[in-house]
Amino acid sequence: MSETIPADRRDFLCVHCDGKILIPLDLPPTTGPCPHCGETITSPAAELPQPQPAFPLPPAVVAPTPLPVETPVPAPTESRPVPPPEQIPATPHPLASEEAPKIVLPHHEHISEHNIPKKKAAQKGNARRSALIPVMLVLLVLSLAGGGIFYFLSKNREPLILPPLVKAKTPTAEDQEANYIRSGWQKEAHSLLDKYLSAADPQQKLPFILNGGTLAPKVEDFYGGGEILDADTPAAAFSVYELSEEDRKRGLFMMFYDQPAQFEIKEFFRPLASLEVQYGLDEADLLLDALSQAGNFETQPMKVHAFFKRTEEGLKLDWEIFTQTKYRTLRNFVSLPEVGLTGIFRVFIVEDVPEKGNAIAGTRTYRVADPAHTGDTVRVNVRVDTEVGRTLSLINWRGTKESRPITRTATVELKWTGDVESPKLEISRFVCWEFLGLGGQQTESTASTQ
Repeated sequence: MSETIPADRRDFLCVHCDGKILIPLDLPPTTGPCPHCGETITSPAAELPQPQPAFPLPPAVVAPTPLPVETPVPAPTESRPVPPPEQIPATPHPLASEEAPKIVLPHHEHISEHNIPKKKAAQKGNARRSALIPVMLVLLVLSLAGGGIFYFLSKNREPLILPPLVKAKTPTAEDQEANYIRSGWQKEAHSLLDKYLSAADPQQKLPFILNGGTLAPKVEDFYGGGEILDADTPAAAFSVYELSEEDRKRGLFMMFYDQPAQFEIKEFFRPLASLEVQYGLDEADLLLDALSQAGNFETQPMKVHAFFKRTEEGLKLDWEIFTQTKYRTLRNFVSLPEVGLTGIFRVFIVEDVPEKGNAIAGTRTYRVADPAHTGDTVRVNVRVDTEVGRTLSLINWRGTKESRPITRTATVELKWTGDVESPKLEISRFVCWEFLGLGGQQTESTASTQ
């Protein structure tokens, strides 16, 4: 009779004596002496139960039993008897069974997204659309609230008062005059000056000159009857000079041309001095000293003052001050003395100190300068007890309470007197303060001494 093994025990045989030994089912491998022979043995590992699948496979689906189909039976023959058709049993399908088992699907947490039915995806899309409905409702409520607030504010705010429409008024004569004095004269002056400079004959220039009929002989004599070329001072190069508003209201306007001195590079060939001359051992001769001066290769600066006066016929150019400043007639008159020669010039005049060794008792010294080229100056002694001296006493500052020189514009007549060996320059006649023909006019006393 075989020995019964308890349910919580398992047995194994000793490898030395083949003795059966009972150990607990969950006893791990343990080394110890055999209870039969005393040899050292090791118990086997516990037998683990076979793991069950987490998702049992469904049983095979049994196809339904097909209906019997009547098969035509061939005619019987004598040699082989054929059983009747009802005696042939229908062969069942090998997978057929009495009842098809249900298919058990795994838990939804382990279903792949590819196995999600389309119905659930559609439900998810419907859920998203359902979530947008509250957001849209909130936006709709906010828009309605904003529209209500705007309507309320627009109804209750104060009405916007627009400024009254002012119809542009037609400029009056005063407005036109103010605009002309401010800047309107410039276009007319440029046009007049361009026509004057383009004229190559004295007779063609006279219509643009102030008092052209009276000055016609003087203009003819000045140009000598030859062709006049004024291309060196084009009208486009003249700039506007703003006189005081008082002068402009009197109809006086001014433009000027200013070209500084320049070197003629093509003629700039200065001789080289020897080393002795350069280091001061020898003095340069007159020829070397004259040719080595840089001023000999320098063009003269050109400054022209163009004064315009408004007349009934429009603007007219003051020809006398134009030619005086352009051709530097005051410098030519002073540098080339000729006894008995006279000339009328528009100048800046100021009291000055006498030249060293040339002080004369009972006289005052005045400096006369060209208004454009202020370097073209000359000092003239004037007796205090003369008509000219008494007139010029208005600008005296030496020995008076005035602490600085007084410079004024004037028109004077200069004359060379004395003998040929020692000519003297004097102011033979004081014509007027300011420039004659513009702001100044001849007085009876000055005209009678003409």
